[in-house]
Amino acid sequence: MTTEADLERIDKVNERFDRLTRHSGMPLKTGETHTLMTFIPAPGTRAAYDAALTYVAICLECNKPRPVRIEDVDEVSCPICPKCHGTGRLREHQFITFVAEVGRGKTHLALGIGWQWISNGYGTVKYWQVSELLDAMRAEYDNPPKDQYEQPLPGVFDRAKGCDLLILDDLGAEYHKQGGGQSWVDEKLDTLINYRWLEEKCTVFTTNLQPSQLQSRLRSRIKEGVVVTLEGIDYREFKAKQRREVKV
Repeated sequence: MTTEADLERIDKVNERFDRLTRHSGMPLKTGETHTLMTFIPAPGTRAAYDAALTYVAICLECNKPRPVRIEDVDEVSCPICPKCHGTGRLREHQFITFVAEVGRGKTHLALGIGWQWISNGYGTVKYWQVSELLDAMRAEYDNPPKDQYEQPLPGVFDRAKGCDLLILDDLGAEYHKQGGGQSWVDEKLDTLINYRWLEEKCTVFTTNLQPSQLQSRLRSRIKEGVVVTLEGIDYREFKAKQRREVKV
């Protein structure tokens, strides 16, 4: 029987979930369309899908999250799954990068990690297209945020540094958009990513580029983490084909 205390606890959990999603920057519609459970592994994407599940402590056998925070787990096993019998795996590194051409599903996996992160109660999430993050930082350079008493507030750069999970989508596209400001781009990205690397903060990257094509310090940090490549046919075409086959 559900008690009043149970209902109050549920309300608090739902309130926290809503607050975290509103401030995450993730498009709210993707909470329905871009979750890990709605991703359909296609030929060439299974390894990336499994890596995403492992990253948020989802058992690869039963698709259930472990009932603990990741930092509280000190053994490489899944304590609840009667199906996998302790074969569940933990995250290999705090950095994970999905590499693929356009349309292979890497953003779906990155957002899916974000939604699962909040659902599991792991903390705050910030999602940014890299070029949009840099635009926002530029805008705040001459007009830093302040409260009603003219006291400084944390800007987008500080929030990107401090969140529990940062998702940086389309890494590398900023070089085409920023043009002549490449040195500034390199400096800001290097500062942000190096800070999160030193603090061991979880960070998800997606990129169309191979790591070897990225700036050298950034390349070094990314290659130290988990790098998975999505291959095969266009993911959108694959999903459309799956829908047609279901109808038949």
